[in-house]
Amino acid sequence: MFERFTDKARHVVVLTQEIARERRDEAIGTEHLLLGLLYTQTGTAQQVLAARGITLDQMRIAVADLGRGAASG
Repeated sequence: MFERFTDKARHVVVLTQEIARERRDEAIGTEHLLLGLLYTQTGTAQQVLAARGITLDQMRIAVADLGRGAASG
């Protein structure tokens, strides 16, 4: 299924699955994919957020809040 993905993309998919499993989530969602992209620390997503002063720890907290149904704002 992932044979057309680059090595980096496959790595992100594996990270995404591990993140969902660690959080004991039943399904993989966009929040897991976002964290998977950020965990690579060399990808575009991490660079864009870092340029805006957003850290990986801040994103972890925001994603955890999403999982708890925290209101935005």
